[in-house]
Amino acid sequence: MFSVRSDAAGWIVFSLWLCIGLAGPGLAAEEQELEALKRRVEELERRDRDASATPAVSAEGGQAAPGEEDATGTDPRSFGSKFMPYYRYVELESEVEVNVLALFGMLRFDDNVAMTYELPVVKDVDYKQPLGTLASSLPDSPFGDTPSGGIPFASLDADGDETGMGDLGLRLFYKNEAMRFSSPFRDNGSGELMVGMETTVPTATEDVLGSKAWVLSPFFAVVADMPLHGFVAAMNFFDFSPVRDTSTNNTGRYRGRWFYMQPLTPPDLGPYLGGWYLLPEFQPVYDWENTNFSFWIGPELGKMLKPGRIVYLKPGWGVDPDDEERDWTFEVGFRWFF
Repeated sequence: MFSVRSDAAGWIVFSLWLCIGLAGPGLAAEEQELEALKRRVEELERRDRDASATPAVSAEGGQAAPGEEDATGTDPRSFGSKFMPYYRYVELESEVEVNVLALFGMLRFDDNVAMTYELPVVKDVDYKQPLGTLASSLPDSPFGDTPSGGIPFASLDADGDETGMGDLGLRLFYKNEAMRFSSPFRDNGSGELMVGMETTVPTATEDVLGSKAWVLSPFFAVVADMPLHGFVAAMNFFDFSPVRDTSTNNTGRYRGRWFYMQPLTPPDLGPYLGGWYLLPEFQPVYDWENTNFSFWIGPELGKMLKPGRIVYLKPGWGVDPDDEERDWTFEVGFRWFF
């Protein structure tokens, strides 16, 4: 006969065995779920590491969507509102010197439409050295850097210097989803075609500070992602002057603004080493009214101070310039995202 104690012990052992047997499948399922959750966490951590290793972040500091990587404020595809004032010094081959302090910015209307404005609030033209050159007719500048053409000698100040406000520039951009394409230069990269119209409004306070003409410039731009989180942009303008003063030369030219943007360091390298980028710009200009070709290059070096705050320096040189063309330039500016 079994004792009461041995019977109780047997029932306890049997009960434990039964509980373990019934709970076994549940414990195995929980272990599988925990293993799957662990793998998911590791995958998310890996993605976070990859994201922090690239400077391709949005202005707000998060991961940017394809085609919207505009941490430096240089991508034409990004239609975010931003304020980008700059100071520019220009020296022409003829020794005319131009100083410009401009208010520049972009206004976003919606995902497909945006407009930039550019107003030289202070523009100074120093022509003391080549005073006689300006008595002849010079072609209008495609970038508002040179004195306008056909200026009567009598209208120039005797001291060889003019200061005031320059011409207002407005540029309207349009794009839509149908104009987006896959970049041929980068895996999973995107490209975009944009069209628009630029106009130069004769708001200059002195003749020598502006063009004395309404210049209309239809344009198209092609932008595509490149390897190493860069992009290439080719903006192509065609300038005409349907309304102008009789003393001003007719405007007819092609004007290119071609960029290659390359991030140099990721933003998370610290306040000194992080967030550097290089943006060389090439400007070919063909004036078919005067049968003249010119070329200018300007490498921009910029630094993200923090997301949405960028400062940059931009020297530039003309390639074999004529007297009325840019010999060398220097620009410093700031970009502030809203």
